[in-house]
Amino acid sequence: MIRRLRARMAGAPGDRGAVATTVALLLGSGVLLGMAALVVDVGNLYAERGQLQNGADGGAIKVAQICATNPADCSPEVTDFDDVVDRYAERNANDGAAAATVCGRGGDLPACPPWQDRLTNCVGPPPEDKSYVEVHTSTRTTDGSTVLPPVFAQAVVGGFEGAQVAACSRVAWGPPARATTLALTISACEWNRYTEARAFPAVERSFPVYDEKTSTTCAPVTGSGGGPGGYRFLEDADDDCRTTSAVGAARRVYTGDSWPTSCKGDSLRDLVTAGRPVLVPVFGAISGGGGNAQYSVSGYAAFVVTGWHLPGLDVPSPERSSCDDGAKSCVFGYFTQTLVPGGGAIGGPDLGARVVAPIG
Repeated sequence: MIRRLRARMAGAPGDRGAVATTVALLLGSGVLLGMAALVVDVGNLYAERGQLQNGADGGAIKVAQICATNPADCSPEVTDFDDVVDRYAERNANDGAAAATVCGRGGDLPACPPWQDRLTNCVGPPPEDKSYVEVHTSTRTTDGSTVLPPVFAQAVVGGFEGAQVAACSRVAWGPPARATTLALTISACEWNRYTEARAFPAVERSFPVYDEKTSTTCAPVTGSGGGPGGYRFLEDADDDCRTTSAVGAARRVYTGDSWPTSCKGDSLRDLVTAGRPVLVPVFGAISGGGGNAQYSVSGYAAFVVTGWHLPGLDVPSPERSSCDDGAKSCVFGYFTQTLVPGGGAIGGPDLGARVVAPIG
C-alpha cells in the first residue's frame, strides 16, 4: 500500500520535464513576457497615475484655500504657486519626482489654455461664473526623464521606450450657497457700513436688535442705501444655537429681545471665549411683520463675537460692557474673512465667508 502511494505521488515517468517544456514554449512564444508586460508595466502606469492624481488634488485644494482665505495672496507676486504645487506633486510620488503646473481664473492666476476633451485634462470644461484653479501633474523620473520606462513591454514591443502619464485636478472657491450658521442674522446695511469697502477692519462694533416698532434703521453708506439695521435671532435653533439655511431662503425670526429658548447660554459664551469667526446669514429684504415676519437670506458673512448684552446673558467684551445708543440688547463683534471648513456648494454674493469645492 505504501509503495503504491509513493508511486502515485512521484507521478508517471512520462510527466517528468513536462512543466519545464511548457514554460520553455511559453517563453519562446512570448506569451509569458506579454503577460508580464500586461501585469507589471500596465500596473506601474496605473500606480503612477494614482500618485500623480493625488498630487494634483492636494496642490489644487491648497492653492484654492490660499486664494479663498485672502484674495490678496492669490497672486504669483505674493505666493510662489509653482513651489506649492511642486511640493504636493513630489510628496505624493513614490520616487519623490513629478512635474506640476498651475493655472486658473481668479486673483492673478495665469490663465489656462482652451479646454480639450482629453484623458489628461480635467473632467468637463471649466465653469464660466466661478473662480477656480487647475493643477496638471505629469511623469518626471529622478534622472529628469518625462517618460516612465517599461519593465517587460520593450521585450514584447520592439522600440517601446515607455509612456508619459498625466493627471489634472480642478477646484473652485467662492461664497457658500448653503451653510450651517449661528442662529443670528445681521442686516446687509450693517455689513456694508462696517466692512468699509471690504477692508474688514478688526474693530469691535455694537449691533442692536432690530426693532420693527421703533423702525431701527441703518444709515446709508457710500455705494449703498440705508435700511433695516441690527440683528435678530432665527427660529429653529438647536442646543448650540445653530441653524441651516440657503441663499434666497425666507426665515422666521425670534420675536423677543433675548435669545431663543432652544439655545444654551453656554454655547453663546463659548463663542466669545473661542474668538474665532462664525458664519452668520446676512438679511436683506423683510416681508410681513411681527411674528409673521420673513427675513430673506442674501448671503453669509464671517463674524467674530466679542460679547453679549442680552436679557439673562451678559458677557462684556474687552472694550465695552453696554450697548451703543442706549439699546437694551446687542451683540458685540466685527466682520472678517474666513475659509469655511468642509467645502460645499458655491453661490451668492461674496461677503467674506468662502468655501472650496473640487469640480473636475
